Amino acid sequence: MVDESTLISNTLNGDIQSFALLVQAYQGQLYNFIYKMTKSKEDTEDILQDVFVKVYNNLYKYNNNYRFSTWIYTITLNTIKSAFKKRKLRPASHSIDNLIDEIPSLEDSPELLIEVKEYYKEIIEVIDSLKEKQKTAFILRYLKDFSYKEIGKIMGISQEAAKMKVHRAKSILAQKITNMGRKGDFK
Repeated sequence: MVDESTLISNTLNGDIQSFALLVQAYQGQLYNFIYKMTKSKEDTEDILQDVFVKVYNNLYKYNNNYRFSTWIYTITLNTIKSAFKKRKLRPASHSIDNLIDEIPSLEDSPELLIEVKEYYKEIIEVIDSLKEKQKTAFILRYLKDFSYKEIGKIMGISQEAAKMKVHRAKSILAQKITNMGRKGDFK
C-alpha cells in the first residue's frame, strides 16, 4: 500500500483513485466512531459522507506536521457536532439490542452467554451516562487509541484538558461499575 503522504499529494494533484484509497483506509474506523456517537445507521452514513466531502474539499489545508488520522478525526468530530446542532439531535443512547447481537455466541455455555450479555449491556449503559465530552474523550482514548495530545487537537482543547476529561470519565465509570457490584479497573 502507498503511504498516506503520497496518497494526499496525489489527490491534491487530481488523482481521484488516491482519494478513494484514503477513503477506503478510513471509512471503517470513522463509521464505527460516528456510530458510537449517533447510534443511528442513517445518521452515521450521512455524517460519514459529509466528512469525506469536507476532507476532499479541505485536503489542501492539511498540515503534514500532524498525523493525518488526527486531522480527519477532528473533521469527523466537528461534523458530528454540526449534525447534532443542525438536526437538533442529541448523542443517542446505544441500542443495547444491536450491540448485544454483536457479541459472539457461546454455544457451549448458555448461562455464561446470558451473564456476558447482561454485563455488556450494563457497561454500555454506564458509558452512555457520561457527559458528551467525557464520552468522546474516553472513546478516542480507549477505543481509538489516540494520545492525549491528539485527543486535545481533535476536540479543540488542551492536552491537559483532554487528559482530565478521560480521567474524569474513568473515575465516573469505575465508581458506577463498583456501585453495580463489579470492580471497575480501567488502565
